Amino acid sequence: MNALPNATARRDDGAAVNIDAMLRRELKIGDPRDPQQVAQALALRYQSQPRAQAIAGEARGLPFLHTPIPRGPETPPRVATDVDLEQARDDVRLDLEKLVADNLNKDIRPELEGWQTVLQRAIDEGVAAARFGLDPHKRDTAFAMRRQLGDYARLARLIGALTPALNRCFRNLAMSLDEVSSVLLVLMGESMANIGFAGGRFLLQTPYAELQARRDAVLNALRMLEGVGSTPSSSGWPRGLRAYRQLSLVLESRGQGDLRSLMNEAELARTMDELVQLASGNTPHGLRAIGATAWAPLNRMQRFVYGTLRQVAPSSSELATLHEALMLFLDGFAPAGGFRLLRISRPTVLNYGLYGSANISAAERRLMELVNRRGMLARELDCLTDCVHDRDTVLAQIVYDKLLYCIDRAIDYYSVGDADFGLPEARAAAFSHLIDACLPTHWPWSWRGPSGTDPATLIQPPGYIPQVASAPARIAAIRAHLAAIAQLLRPTEGAGVTYLDTVWWDETASGYRALLEENKAWDQQPTELRFPKVVRDELVVARRADREWYALVSQMTAGCIGADDALREGVPTAPRTGCLTLVLDRALDDVREKSKGKADGALLLEEPSVPMHIEEALHGIGTSVKKIADKF
Repeated sequence: MNALPNATARRDDGAAVNIDAMLRRELKIGDPRDPQQVAQALALRYQSQPRAQAIAGEARGLPFLHTPIPRGPETPPRVATDVDLEQARDDVRLDLEKLVADNLNKDIRPELEGWQTVLQRAIDEGVAAARFGLDPHKRDTAFAMRRQLGDYARLARLIGALTPALNRCFRNLAMSLDEVSSVLLVLMGESMANIGFAGGRFLLQTPYAELQARRDAVLNALRMLEGVGSTPSSSGWPRGLRAYRQLSLVLESRGQGDLRSLMNEAELARTMDELVQLASGNTPHGLRAIGATAWAPLNRMQRFVYGTLRQVAPSSSELATLHEALMLFLDGFAPAGGFRLLRISRPTVLNYGLYGSANISAAERRLMELVNRRGMLARELDCLTDCVHDRDTVLAQIVYDKLLYCIDRAIDYYSVGDADFGLPEARAAAFSHLIDACLPTHWPWSWRGPSGTDPATLIQPPGYIPQVASAPARIAAIRAHLAAIAQLLRPTEGAGVTYLDTVWWDETASGYRALLEENKAWDQQPTELRFPKVVRDELVVARRADREWYALVSQMTAGCIGADDALREGVPTAPRTGCLTLVLDRALDDVREKSKGKADGALLLEEPSVPMHIEEALHGIGTSVKKIADKF
């Protein structure tokens, strides 16, 4: 009978702790039980409300109903990016209207009308998300919409190349979509610059609302460990209470009282609230404060997690839940990539002083040069098939458009990276092998084709990635840009690249070869990721995306050069392979050869492994035991 009041009192104490924590977090006060602090915080929070202004005016002796209300802020003037965005939107709208109204597109008009709806929605969502670049979820959404627009741009280029009569109209649409995609990157960078985020490099991986949810999950897990949670242990045994008691004794015997204090709900809530309050609103001052002060409480909680792992017997699911909840909360304060967006969104001339020219890393230099090279390459490609539509030129256009799309994805990877050659930069490096497959300096090939197909039955590179005789100067310029971009995506050795190695790269060409040949893995990853597999998987994803487009491209084109010439899979019964499939297979073969066979595997998705039910497993074990017993 005495246990019930005690349990009720503990639940009441937990509710009071939650209310105090909420007041500290939302009102930014130190003592939630001080009415003066609460009153001042409420007045500050609601100072823009008419009723609060009336109360303040009455305190100054003004009539309550005649308190002057200040006028709202005027609409900020338009800036250059707003003009660029409006023009890019209008370009997309006009290009789509022209395609829909063209009589040559009467057979695919429903598909183009669907494009109008989807593209307009994607642009709206991307712009709305890009204006809040400090929010990690909004930033991820903006990149997702940018990739979707890039997919449609490449699809428009592919359909235009296979439909010569409409090539220019489809390429104009692709150019307009590229304009919108570029503006999205600029908007994300300007959203940081507009609020003064120029001197810090700390960006949260998790938005404020999710940090709050993770904080509540930690406190709920601690209550479960103490035995006052609402959900009892599934086994009925007090494993959580035993783990709580054992941890208290272990930490006491080690003299780690500072860690044992984190097993008190009030102290743990206060420690987490300090961090969450700094992250409130994702303001630049708060982010810079987190980068300078969060290390102390984060280190304390990390020591608690690693110091209490595997310290109790028997193991407790409640303690494991607390560990996972704490690590999830700590992961939210790991710095995220995205600071490089400032480099490509702000004028280069402002890098001196305003945006820390002394701190420009080699990877940031590569990103800035990559953006410039991408624009020059796109200008050359847009004119390749304007005058000539022979088979070789069209197939070359298709392959080079694929490379342009991959370069855009490389820019995305570099924009969110934070290391000279981390995981995003390695995924970007995969596209350099695809560029190699399109440069004549890498012919002839040792590739043997799918299923051991005889090379003599395949059309050789000059038929698929041709040396176009009708535009030798333009092809030479395109290949020069591609060669330079390949050197920006991975460190290269040889004549004429010393400058790139010393200025653009901290990594060396020999180091890159070692990453492939020695099957190196990244540290601090939730799963073991091997370098060759990461590079290969990126190329496999690109190949699989092309395969999924085959039916759509076949439906929307009806020219003398069909979808088979671009996307067909090579099989023994039909050895002729599409140009895109051939190039990607050669790139995969190149990675496999450079990694000495470590980057090998199936090109299709593997089915997920689903374990059998426990009843089926027990039945199988029983059957096996019975068979063994029958033998004896």
